[in-house]
Amino acid sequence: DVRHVLKLDRQTQIWNRASLESGGATPAAGDIALASLLLAHGLAMNGGVAHAIESLSQAEIAAAIDGFNYFGLTDASHVFEQRPDDSEDVEERLNMMYRTAVPNDRVLAHAFRVKLVSTPSAFAPIDHGAHA
Repeated sequence: DVRHVLKLDRQTQIWNRASLESGGATPAAGDIALASLLLAHGLAMNGGVAHAIESLSQAEIAAAIDGFNYFGLTDASHVFEQRPDDSEDVEERLNMMYRTAVPNDRVLAHAFRVKLVSTPSAFAPIDHGAHA
């Protein structure tokens, strides 16, 4: 089915735009939400949740929380609402909470796909000339 291939292509392009271009030059609400949660997710997966929270600005943390909520990932948003201290116990608890909320990238991809299918206008159009 050609339409399925095109939807996958658009989905991949939007995902890549969010992760590589912060949502693009003129991001829509969905692009901003996806870019924000992917930034936080990448930091959390590479250095842990405490590292992510310490590395992000307050505005970036707020945007990540909004992004997780936008895609219905409220358990993940709650993790980023926590304020870690310097104890290893707290760091491990936050990491465990996040791994429970987002056990793998497929969880994020699925939440994104559901939003894209239900509300395609939440994402800016793909600029076909930019990445030929």
